[in-house]
Amino acid sequence: MEDETIKSIFDLVEIITDPKIRALTYARIGLELYRIEDPRYLEAFRKSLAGAEAIEDLDELVDLLINVGTYIGGANKNSAARVFARVVELLEGAPPQSRDRNLEKMIKSMLRLGILKPALSYALLIDDSRIRNETLLSILKAYLSAGILKDAIQISKELLDEPWSSKAKSEILKFHIKREEIENALEIFNTIEGDREKLIMEIAEDLMKFPEYLSKFLDALREEELKAVSRELLGLLIESPSGEYADLVEKIAEKVPDENVQVKVVAFFNRIGRREKAIEQASKIKDDYLASLAFGEIAMGYLRQGDLDKAIDAVMNVKDPKWNSRLLEEILVKILRLAIEEALEEQH
Repeated sequence: MEDETIKSIFDLVEIITDPKIRALTYARIGLELYRIEDPRYLEAFRKSLAGAEAIEDLDELVDLLINVGTYIGGANKNSAARVFARVVELLEGAPPQSRDRNLEKMIKSMLRLGILKPALSYALLIDDSRIRNETLLSILKAYLSAGILKDAIQISKELLDEPWSSKAKSEILKFHIKREEIENALEIFNTIEGDREKLIMEIAEDLMKFPEYLSKFLDALREEELKAVSRELLGLLIESPSGEYADLVEKIAEKVPDENVQVKVVAFFNRIGRREKAIEQASKIKDDYLASLAFGEIAMGYLRQGDLDKAIDAVMNVKDPKWNSRLLEEILVKILRLAIEEALEEQH
């Protein structure tokens, strides 16, 4: 770029009367110059900081320095860290509410820039428990994104209160699952208390590609948790049935006597083609309506396969009048279609 053009831009910035906007403009220009490797970016940043320091109102000065530091961080993280350290100095005498709010904003900028270690020490200066814990949890997530597990674990164990401590454990658990370190994930899960329902389903879905570990995970659940997650899991497995999950579904059938779950077990075995197993499970269901649903599923399986005799046998176990009638309707229409096809073939 022409030297005169940049000189003119610098001269025009000086025309801006609002000192905050002038300082921010220099910061933005500095970042643009850095991107084209023009050394005058340093001059722009210096003018930005000098202009900022001329602001007398503490809140305005702090807010401006956080924004300027963010732009500088796009060029040099160490320089940005020095700007943020200056912000912390200025906030030492500020009222707690103002200090906490500004520290939270500054730390968010630091995390976006990847300035992690100072961010952690500054978060500990926050008085408000909720803001401090939320900020620490954000730092923990940033450490995990950077693959720094050790520091994330330290935050989880030593610095967080509940419920943030449990949230941190779930983040670390998911980190292990993504790296296929399943045993470590299960070990952490066993230490989590409180409301685990949403987390349980998230973990179960993540473990779908590891049937063996998913089975171990189910073993770690409480009775009501197992029943709830089994319903959800079986719904997913019925939509995309695969024989590799047969052992897992058998385990669910043994451990969860709830007959609504058993109907889904029947549907799963029916859809992977294990109809004898499906019949065995359906025969154990005591509730007439649920048993009708189970045998109706089996009947439809045989019907799709074209085995009318076994479809009719299955329908005989369907006690629900509406479901029984509907299945017989499907079977009779199927028989008629087959008869028509046979007659047409004889004509040719």
